[in-house]
Amino acid sequence: MSTNVNRPHLKTVPIENRDTSTVTLTRFVPADKNCITTMNLFRILSAIALLAIFNSSQIHGVEPHERTADVGTVNGNEIPASAPPMPRTDILISGVYPHLTTYGVYSQNGAHYKAGHDECGIGAIVPWAGKLWMVNYAPHMPKGSEHKLFSIDPDLSKPMTVHPESVGGTPAGRMIHDESNQLLIAHYLIDSDGSIRTISPAKMPIRVTAIARHLTDPTNMVYYIDMEGSIWEANVHTLEVKRLFAKPVPGWHSKGGYTSQGRLVVSNNGELHAGDYKQLLVGGEAKHEEERGVLAEFDGAHWKIIERRQFTEVTGPRGILGGSDGDDPIWTMGWDRRSVRLKVLDDGVWHTFLLPKAAYCNDASHGWYTEWPRIREITEGRWMMDMHGMFYDFPATFSAKNSAGIKPIGSHLRYIPDFCNWNGQLVLATDETSIQGNALAGQPQSAPWFGTYDDLKTWGPANAYGGPWVEDNVKANTPSDPFLVNGFERRIVHFAVGKHRTSQGFGTRASDQQEIVAISNKLATLPRVTVRRGDWHKPSQEYAFEVNQPVTVFLAVDRRGSPTLDDQWQPTDLNVRWGENFHDQVYRRDFDAGVVQIPRNDTQHTPGSYGMPHTAFIKASGSNLKIHPLDGATLNTPNKKANLDSGQPVTFTMQIDADGDGQFRNFRSVTLPAEGFTSVILPRELDAVWMRFQTSRDCMATVFLHQTSSYPNAATSNLLTQSSGQIFDGLANVDDTRAIHALVYPAKRNRNLRVIASDSRSYEFLKHNFEFESDSYDQKLEKHLRVEPEFTVDESSVVVVSQNKRYRLPKGNSAYDQPFASGWPRAVREVESERHLANIHGTFYELPLISNGSPPAWNQIRPVSSHSKRITDFCSWNGLLVLSGIRQEAANDGHVFRDEQLGIGLWFGGVDDLWKFGKPVGRGGPWMNSEAKAGIPSDPYLMTGYEHKSVELAHRSTTPVTITFEIDVDGSGLWVKYKDFSIPANVTATHEFPLGFSACWVRAISDSDVSASVQFTYR
Repeated sequence: MSTNVNRPHLKTVPIENRDTSTVTLTRFVPADKNCITTMNLFRILSAIALLAIFNSSQIHGVEPHERTADVGTVNGNEIPASAPPMPRTDILISGVYPHLTTYGVYSQNGAHYKAGHDECGIGAIVPWAGKLWMVNYAPHMPKGSEHKLFSIDPDLSKPMTVHPESVGGTPAGRMIHDESNQLLIAHYLIDSDGSIRTISPAKMPIRVTAIARHLTDPTNMVYYIDMEGSIWEANVHTLEVKRLFAKPVPGWHSKGGYTSQGRLVVSNNGELHAGDYKQLLVGGEAKHEEERGVLAEFDGAHWKIIERRQFTEVTGPRGILGGSDGDDPIWTMGWDRRSVRLKVLDDGVWHTFLLPKAAYCNDASHGWYTEWPRIREITEGRWMMDMHGMFYDFPATFSAKNSAGIKPIGSHLRYIPDFCNWNGQLVLATDETSIQGNALAGQPQSAPWFGTYDDLKTWGPANAYGGPWVEDNVKANTPSDPFLVNGFERRIVHFAVGKHRTSQGFGTRASDQQEIVAISNKLATLPRVTVRRGDWHKPSQEYAFEVNQPVTVFLAVDRRGSPTLDDQWQPTDLNVRWGENFHDQVYRRDFDAGVVQIPRNDTQHTPGSYGMPHTAFIKASGSNLKIHPLDGATLNTPNKKANLDSGQPVTFTMQIDADGDGQFRNFRSVTLPAEGFTSVILPRELDAVWMRFQTSRDCMATVFLHQTSSYPNAATSNLLTQSSGQIFDGLANVDDTRAIHALVYPAKRNRNLRVIASDSRSYEFLKHNFEFESDSYDQKLEKHLRVEPEFTVDESSVVVVSQNKRYRLPKGNSAYDQPFASGWPRAVREVESERHLANIHGTFYELPLISNGSPPAWNQIRPVSSHSKRITDFCSWNGLLVLSGIRQEAANDGHVFRDEQLGIGLWFGGVDDLWKFGKPVGRGGPWMNSEAKAGIPSDPYLMTGYEHKSVELAHRSTTPVTITFEIDVDGSGLWVKYKDFSIPANVTATHEFPLGFSACWVRAISDSDVSASVQFTYR
């Protein structure tokens, strides 16, 4: 690749393209301005021609490609100067047409060197005016960006159109306005002929998250809802806009909006601060961890908060028409720490129903990882709901008294902001590749998926988890909200009385949020003073308190950004862990009686993001300590274990609604002692839509369900079949030492895939023709992609250590115990935006993220499938999943692309093809001839997601040993006793778990010091 460094007759100048964004191209200028030669004139004309090609490519969707002789620069980065050949449009792989991929930057001929464009999920997708229209979005660009408005022709072999009217931004709102016959999508209004008008972001600088029907003038006006929470109205004829409310209700990261029954209903799905609480018309700051996001309504005069939880979709039977002028129901989805919350507004009254979660990728408190899950019509009369990694059939007639018809279709890995039916196909929008915190991708990219409703049934099984109560204080004889039990093959209900979760009860890190999940014993019993979290865009406030005697203050300081204190504060080895695995450095300092001043935290851990306020733990030198908070500080005394359990037994009554008509009848009862636990496997023949629960007395109760189903047939559907072979035939088996290994990287400098073979030979897999091309060796890239082992293997199992916690996973083939000849295979990588995929010892897992750049939540891991393939690396690229590790003799079959002459090849498919490897299996456990200590639990061993489970137990003692199994019911550390096993000497005991039994994790505890083995087999 050449540059203009050694070409004095070249210089770079900014040239405005038709997208109104700036690209720096190489323009040919004579060194001597008075001497324009024929050659110089030719070069000038060539540059003009290149610019014309460039502009044409932006309008007609030609994808740039960097293999050009001349380049320009942007901030020192080389930018291709010319457009590439037209990409092939005949490639269809697992429902994805790569030529329909969208990107974040369009002014750099395929390169990505522009700040603020690190995401490009497809936020909205709508059939209209004979085409399929869609928009993609930037992370936070209310004033516009290089993201685009696209349209796709019914002939999918044609390039999509990238419309020059595009203004970008962060949009996902869409609505069809009946009276004016226009599609409103993002900032655009499109008439029935496909003519486009645009509301300038300069006039309406918002992130359009939803568009809803107007309450008083629906013929001419609509509501635009901003992700920051502002509400606007716009005239669909004149395009005049007006901001009605700056921030009427609390919560941030707004998602949905819909109008019916004389009210506008809106939702927010996060609680991170992005504005001023003083702007609120109703409500205020969150009072506790459960108060995140909001569901609220506006009747034209007043705002009202319906519920302080995280909510996303708001819609109804008229769907994309934005609402009703009558009394149609309103449906909305949200979630809390227990389950998915589905609410319906029926005849002016809100009703709540609960559903399980298939995945936990959406759960983060900020709400960023829940991008517009929808309830939407996909075929005539058929509706579908997507939430927390699960597709559900959704009845168009859903109401409080007619709630039958909701049932799971199956689970998925794809990140889906929108979906629709178009030309007889189901189309899924995606948010495929983000580079926010993802250093292993060069630029964001997403492509729609085209398939059928039946294809979804070949993806993940209907496995999901949740319940109405998780260590909640409940009232006697008060029914819970109904919980969905329809459509799952196997169902188990876990019941517990009292407090079992060891991480609960330490209070919150700030006075209003971020639960402390682990703390040194020395601090746990001390009174503490802190303040509210406040605006995380600003330094946390200083505060003070007064004490009546000398004290030692232990100060917990958010480690992020490495803040410093003055030298009088001395570091300790004490520990405070809070939220989603965040850690504090704890300092100590002695103070005399009087006022104690605590400094503010003015350290930014990332630009514009400040750390938590400090928390002061106070240890008295004498008795009768009195603490008086000052400056808005709050005093918290140590949390005592909740004790609503009077020692009397508790009877749980299960009630079922068989027909979805709201009529419940008693089904079964179970009685537990105080602090007791039991599990009930529901009979396969139980035919019910909803189940609810109530207790015989006030108590702290847990009712949590694991509901599972068999894996779909591993055979591919018609869409995914290539000739007569199976889709994974081209991948090498684990014992194939001749396999073609490579590291893969979606390029930053262009839209190709960079490939480094095991012998450091380098290639590019070209976007425009899906062929390999030799490339120069890039030592820096090879170092960047280098794989370090992310797990270890011992005699017992696979071991993963994260955030000072050890987790154990099953083993696959013993060949995975050691690195391949080419090195360790990649274990963990972000594949779908803000979700990690792990390939560990022959099993793929989904790993939820908590925040970008932070370790994933291993406690919420979800096994996907097991294999015996030699997969060395994987990534997402142009809407596809790429796997490295194919057979040398693999045929080019539509999934495998191999160049026999260059000796390189890769496998391409869809991320949800991974389910087709088959159900997860494996063997391992917490102990194998391990030295167990009496009463000390083993490491947790994964149990969730496996169908047939058995275990073998043995020890080397000459006397009997009792080994107790405890299970973690919900993955949060809610450990309860499952069963005691008394094992005689010289005996290997076996236990087969009942079909349908499921828990998140299992651990073993011995009643004596002993060398013991506990090994599970998952079949």
